[in-house]
Amino acid sequence: MSGAIGIERDARGVVTLRIDNPAHRNALNDAMIAALTEAFRAVARDAACRVVVLRGAGGMFCAGREINDIRALQGAGMDVLNAAYARLLELNEAAYYCPRPVVAVLERYALGAGIMLAGWSDIALADEGCLIGYPEVRIGLPPTQTTIQLIRSIHRKAATELLLTARNIRAPEAAQMGLITRAVAPAALDAEVETVVAALLAGSPEAISRTKQMIWKTEDADYRSAIATGVDVISVAAATASAREGIAAFVEKRRPQW
Repeated sequence: MSGAIGIERDARGVVTLRIDNPAHRNALNDAMIAALTEAFRAVARDAACRVVVLRGAGGMFCAGREINDIRALQGAGMDVLNAAYARLLELNEAAYYCPRPVVAVLERYALGAGIMLAGWSDIALADEGCLIGYPEVRIGLPPTQTTIQLIRSIHRKAATELLLTARNIRAPEAAQMGLITRAVAPAALDAEVETVVAALLAGSPEAISRTKQMIWKTEDADYRSAIATGVDVISVAAATASAREGIAAFVEKRRPQW
């Protein structure tokens, strides 16, 4: 089976997970889904990891899933089908609940499973020409986990049109919808990624992790529950060494030592 997930690390603790399957426009196959899930779990356990960058090899993000893996499920029993799609659920949870900030870098294609991965990231930067879409209904499948992510990200009617018509859009329209963070000229994309990574590295790793936890705990909560959670989170965070260092550095007009 072709395809792999590359893992690169720099001295700052920035880990790049690279989708590499050029024969299929970096589409994910079952083995790559398993490898990417384990890679996210590994960085979650790695205290030295500060930021995760998710991108594709060869200047291309991800054109979806390999169709042969989907075809192989036809005629399978329900236990096999459930197990296959449970692996996507595991990737969903590993990526979305990663305690490190995840930056997706979208180039050329982010279709199906590709834009689903971007939706699970915290920040998604795309080159202006990147093609984004949800083609599942055109091959007879409902975009299930994609729908769950998308309907929480953008206006319901905008999401429904993309899902039901499979209309492809370019990155500037996706940014206008709020589907991605920003669309950038291709020549400026790497510099923009570095700017965002540097901004993330400037923050307290512990505070960033707690902020992500706050988002997870409150995004589906009612208002009273959410503000109560906020009190709990800040009450613990205010007493941490990270908070003491950050406040001391601010008062002393120096860079904090995280």
